[in-house]
Amino acid sequence: MQLPGIPLVVLDTETTGLLPRVNRIIEFASVLLRDGVMQDEYEQLIFVEEAIPPHVEVLTRIKTADLQGKPRLEDVRGDILKHIDKDAIIVGQNITYDMEMLKGEGIDLSGRPWIDTSMLASLVFPEFESYSLGYMSTVLSLNHEPMHRALGDVHATVELLSRCWERMLMLPRELQMQAQDIMRRAPEGYRRFFGALPAPHTDTKPVWLHMGTDTTTGNGNAIRGVTLTKPSGSVALLEEPASPGVLEIVMRAAVADSNTVHWLAVKNLEMTTKKLTLPEGVRILFPPYLLLDPEAGTKFIHQESFTANEATLALKLLWYTPETQSDLPLHGDEVTVWNGKLACTEESAAYTRQFLNPPGVLLLDHRQLLSFIADPKHTGHNALTTQAHIVIDDASMLEDTATKAYEWYCPLPHLRAAAEGNEILTKLADITELWAERTRGNQDLHYLTVSDLQNPDARGMRDLLDEALQNPDLPRLALRYLSHLQQILRPENLKDRIVYIELRYSGDLHIHSAPEQIGIFLQRHLYDVFPTTLLVPPGSANTLKEVLPAGTKTAIQPAIQAAIPFEILYPEHLNLNELITTTPEGKTIVLMSSKRSIDDVYIKHAEALEKRGISLICQGLCGGAGRMRANFIAAQSPALWFLTPWAFEGITLPANTADRLVLFSLPFDHPSHAVLSKRAEHYQNAFMQYSLARLQHRLFRLLRAFSGYCKEGAEVLLLDDRLHTKNYGKDILAYLSQFRSDAGTDPSRSAQVTLF
Repeated sequence: MQLPGIPLVVLDTETTGLLPRVNRIIEFASVLLRDGVMQDEYEQLIFVEEAIPPHVEVLTRIKTADLQGKPRLEDVRGDILKHIDKDAIIVGQNITYDMEMLKGEGIDLSGRPWIDTSMLASLVFPEFESYSLGYMSTVLSLNHEPMHRALGDVHATVELLSRCWERMLMLPRELQMQAQDIMRRAPEGYRRFFGALPAPHTDTKPVWLHMGTDTTTGNGNAIRGVTLTKPSGSVALLEEPASPGVLEIVMRAAVADSNTVHWLAVKNLEMTTKKLTLPEGVRILFPPYLLLDPEAGTKFIHQESFTANEATLALKLLWYTPETQSDLPLHGDEVTVWNGKLACTEESAAYTRQFLNPPGVLLLDHRQLLSFIADPKHTGHNALTTQAHIVIDDASMLEDTATKAYEWYCPLPHLRAAAEGNEILTKLADITELWAERTRGNQDLHYLTVSDLQNPDARGMRDLLDEALQNPDLPRLALRYLSHLQQILRPENLKDRIVYIELRYSGDLHIHSAPEQIGIFLQRHLYDVFPTTLLVPPGSANTLKEVLPAGTKTAIQPAIQAAIPFEILYPEHLNLNELITTTPEGKTIVLMSSKRSIDDVYIKHAEALEKRGISLICQGLCGGAGRMRANFIAAQSPALWFLTPWAFEGITLPANTADRLVLFSLPFDHPSHAVLSKRAEHYQNAFMQYSLARLQHRLFRLLRAFSGYCKEGAEVLLLDDRLHTKNYGKDILAYLSQFRSDAGTDPSRSAQVTLF
């Protein structure tokens, strides 16, 4: 192993939970390195009074009984400190978490220098799907023994640090000078670590220093009957199948029409551009938040000092010279810094020049399109000429994306990131958080009322915002958040809007104001103004009531014809336990109704599955979406991935990855959703007219998503008893029958599943 010649202490903790001073440390481990050689190794189990939560017992393999007879932390506090040499840099994977947990136990290391290996890895391994220690241990073949324990994590972290250092030694003179210039303004740990780099011996840029590509394409050749005619006098509804490749074929049809400028809007632009090869003649219109504002970037790089996250991000700006967020390996809290200090606004030149001399096809996302068609001052609005034809893919998501486009929104974490180093903004962020905390009381979700906005606190907030918005020196992104907050705080703006303060699971506060009826906005700004085609689920013309309000003229176009690569089955007697104990070969995605039910699966089955050599990936316990995706791709067969339908909708995978999709529960919206629960009140029969329709649309999207990365002949298993016991189950079965590869047969048949 190659390591810098400076003293380093690599440490890790295992804990009963994620909250310092609430949850407790149950294991500590460390390794001391001097001159690249291990000088000391230490590990200690620690007794705590309370029982270890079941999911933590499985994650760590530390049982409550294992702690009996072990010392309390106060009894080993001195020993732990002896193993953290005062002249050493503290090193760890997501190390600030461990340091916060140690501080909660009376071991305050906050004044000590430190570096985070996950952030270092994101600098020099841009090709990685994830920067979790588990994933990197797999792809780099790191020594992670003993598995699941603190010392195993320390061993893997030492080897990961060595791999990072080896890549840093490949840096040419120019890039090393950039790194050391940035890190001289960074916290001490990073300054000393990068300062230990020896003089470079090359001027050649290393081959690893570029972002990889991840494109997968659907089988467009199997799609038939695609025409794209500019409608007149009505909204065209083009029914799409639950098959891969539809969007790519629609784009090709649009490129072939040289007399029209097609504005093709998709739900998720990042996902679309990753998974498709775009035909020539298509221009991507990135939304402001995905674009780097060059002026802001230059100002950022020349800051006098950096936080740790700012330093690694500043270095990535220099090394990867990005124009968009996807051009650099953004990781962790760097995203908050990007949103707070670097992203474009609608007024940024880097954003507005995208609209100059448009080609025949422009690809953009729903929210961006919907925002500027309603804003005559927006550059994009002025680019919409009489040649324009608006085509909206995934139109069943329009209610959700239009809600985002037409809401006023102030996220406190982003405001705080923008406030870093700015006294005026820091004061405003503090006052905003204090007001929000007082107003919401102890409620995780608080709907604002007139009285909330007419009290002295709210009036004082408005006065402060009026003054701040006149300050041209504040960052443009911060001004945008503050202007939205100003609109939210005006009592007259409560009418016809859903206005609320939300405390998220992370502890972050977000303030929202969304339109109560989104169809009115779509009618006024889209359908009545521009020729529009909506790509919709089959048979949904009468169920898109929030998207197509009463009185909207529609014309159903000939449906797109395509082969469906999967078969839907309804095995009535297959249960969760059987699925897990007789795990099928291949890779299986299992959708569960809640994270709690997923936790139960992990607690009951993780250890047994590991012994059988079966990969188990569970939402909430195996990292975020990127980490789970990476682990699923890297996993050997058999593999099980448990997640919620809502998380699944945001996932993309390479083609031919999955063998089956299992739904144990129909994915209805949560009845207490902040916005949807209010909209449901408009219906005489909210369940049948609103909730059931949204369910059908979601089922279509799940099937269509699965079709993009399933193997030919894959299976979809629907196991919810309500399909057979509830009256509405017949409606759902009838709806799903059109997506069967054998659509002419009885949709309620109970298939014989032969894969176990």
